[in-house]
Amino acid sequence: MRKTVLPPPLAIIYLRLSDLRLEDLDEKGDGKTFGDREKKLREFADRLGWPVLKVVIENDVDRKTGKPRPASAFKRRRVTLPNGSIAMRVWRPGFRSILDDFTHGRATALLAEDLDRVTRDPRDLEDLIDVAEAKKINARSLTGSLTLTDGGTSNEITIARFMVTSGNKASRDTAQRVADARERQAVNGLFGGGVRRFGFEPDGITHRPTETEVIAEYSERVVQLAASTDDELSLRMLAAELREQGVLTATGKPMRAAILREYLLRPRNAGIMVFRGEEIGKAPWEPIVDLDTFRAVERVLTDPARKTSPGPTPRWLGSGLYVCGVCENPSLRVGRNGGHGTPSYVCFTSRHLARNALLLDQFVQDTLLARVSQPGFVEQFIPRRVGSEVDVATLQAEAHKIRINLNGLAEDRAMGVIDRAQMIKGTQRGKDRLGEIRQLLADAASDSPLRPFIGADDVRAVWQLQPLATKRAVLDTLAKVAVHRTRPGAKRLDPDAIDIAWKQPRDLHTSA
Repeated sequence: MRKTVLPPPLAIIYLRLSDLRLEDLDEKGDGKTFGDREKKLREFADRLGWPVLKVVIENDVDRKTGKPRPASAFKRRRVTLPNGSIAMRVWRPGFRSILDDFTHGRATALLAEDLDRVTRDPRDLEDLIDVAEAKKINARSLTGSLTLTDGGTSNEITIARFMVTSGNKASRDTAQRVADARERQAVNGLFGGGVRRFGFEPDGITHRPTETEVIAEYSERVVQLAASTDDELSLRMLAAELREQGVLTATGKPMRAAILREYLLRPRNAGIMVFRGEEIGKAPWEPIVDLDTFRAVERVLTDPARKTSPGPTPRWLGSGLYVCGVCENPSLRVGRNGGHGTPSYVCFTSRHLARNALLLDQFVQDTLLARVSQPGFVEQFIPRRVGSEVDVATLQAEAHKIRINLNGLAEDRAMGVIDRAQMIKGTQRGKDRLGEIRQLLADAASDSPLRPFIGADDVRAVWQLQPLATKRAVLDTLAKVAVHRTRPGAKRLDPDAIDIAWKQPRDLHTSA
C-alpha cells in the first residue's frame, strides 16, 4: 500500500513594524521591505521546507510621516472571533487576518521572530490556540519561544500560555512604572517631554517671549469679546490675525481657531500643574496670565451655549452683523450676487435683498468714524481714571472676569462639580471683591474695544491699525445696522435705505 505524502505547511510570515528603527524602513517609509529581518524568516522557512504564502505586517507606523507610533497593548475594540462570536480584543488587524486565513484553509503555518512579537495578550493566544487545534496549524519562531506542532501538543501550549502571561505582566508593570514616573514629574513640576508647549522652550519651563505675548494678549481679547455676537467667529478671526502676522503653532503650522482655543485653555498658562486632567498644584514657572484671567477664558471658551457651528472666517465688516430690514435677521452675508459681479451682502434667509459690499462697508465705516470723532463720544462708553491711583480699565476688566466666574460657580453647583459650601464661599469672595471695586469706580462699564480711540488725534488712522475682529467689535458695541430695500432700478447705494441705530451708554454698562 502506497504511503500518502502530505504537502508541506503553507506559511505566513508575521512582522511587527512598531519594533523597527527608522533606518529599517524602505525608501518610501511604508514598511513594505525589512531587510535582514524578513530575510532571516524566509531562510528559516527554507530550512523547514515551508513555502511562504505572504508576509503580514502589523503596521504601527504613521503612513503620513513614516514614523513609528507605538500601539497600546491594552487598546481594545470589538472583533469577530474565528467561531463567529463577538468579543473585545486588542486591535491587531494583521493578526486577525492571519487567524482568518487559517480558519478558511488559505494557510496552515505561522512564522515569527518571537512569541512576544505575536502577542502579549492571553486572550489573543487562546484565539490562536483554538484555530491551531481545529485546523492542525504549525507555528515556529526564530527564538524557539513559539512552537505548535499540528495544532500544538499539551506541553507546547502550556509553555506558550506561561510565556504570554509573563510577558503580559511585564508590560503592565512597565506601564505602571512609567505612569508613576510621570506622576512624580508632574508633582515636582518637571516637564514630561513630548511636543514643545506653545509659550515655552523645549524644557517646558522657560518662557518663549514671542509666544507668551500671544497667550497674554489673546487671553485678554477673548474675555473682552465675550459678549460679542460673533461668538465662535471671533475666535476664528483671532486665529486669522495670527496667520496674517506669521505666528506659527508649536509644530510650525499656521494657527487655527481650534489650536488657538487649545493653547488658551491650558492651565500651565496660569502656572498650574496638571496630571491626568486634574489640577494638582502650583507650577515652578512664572504664570503667563493671572488666575482670574485664565478662569474667565476657561468660562468663555467652554460655555455650552457658545456657538461652535463651522463656517468661513468673516472677511467683511458687517458679515453676520448687518440686519436684513425685511426679515429683521442678522442674516446678511457676502457672496456673489447671481454668482457673478462684485461682492454683495445678500440676505441668506430668504434672499430679500442684495447690496454692494464695498460701498455698504465704506458707508457704515465713514458714518461710524464720524460719530467716534465727535468730542466726548467715546468717553461716554469708557469710564475715565478715578483719581491718580485707580486704573479704571484694569478694575473693570477684573470685575468682568469675576462676574463670568460667579456665573460659572452656579453652573458648577448645578452640575454637581462643587458642593453648596464651596459655591457659597466662592460666591462670597467674588461679591466682596466686587464691593471693593464698586467703591472705587463711579461707573461700571465693561472693558471696551473703543479704548484705543480715546484722545486720538486721527481716529481714521487708529481705525486702520485695528484688526478686523476689533473693528467688528467696535461696530457691534456702538450700533445696529439694518439694510432695507431700495427703490427699483437704483444702481448706487441709497443712504436712505441704511438705518444705523446708535446704542446708548446705558445699554453697554453693567451694574457692579
